[in-house]
Amino acid sequence: MSNFSDMAAGLKTVLQNGITGLRAFDYPPDSIDQFPAAVIMPESLDPRIALTGNSFTAVYRVIFLFRKGDEGQGFTELYDFIDPTAANKSLIAAIRADPTLNAKADDAEITRIEKIGRRELWGGSYYGFDALIEVVKSVA
Repeated sequence: MSNFSDMAAGLKTVLQNGITGLRAFDYPPDSIDQFPAAVIMPESLDPRIALTGNSFTAVYRVIFLFRKGDEGQGFTELYDFIDPTAANKSLIAAIRADPTLNAKADDAEITRIEKIGRRELWGGSYYGFDALIEVVKSVA
């Protein structure tokens, strides 16, 4: 397994452990019908970025979905999932609770939350947001 897939697997574990009932995917599924859900995708990569020696950074996009887009109350639930103090719901709190991604990285941090609200993905309409997570990894 590559370092990148290891880190994605660690991110998946941390999110599922930190958010009650979350189903995480490390691939784009055909459809999503269980909520909350998270889809972990690699972001664009500049292979020249290295910190020192064998350390590097990677960025993952977590597409976080918590309700079908045809349910009107969905937007009001959004705040719990981005509130860093909302235990067992917050994506931010889950990452901060284990920034080593289940010992698969040295550090991880959410650098941006974007695309907040209702959106069309994979043939369905959902409420959610995207979180960009920067991960630092050292290898021997």
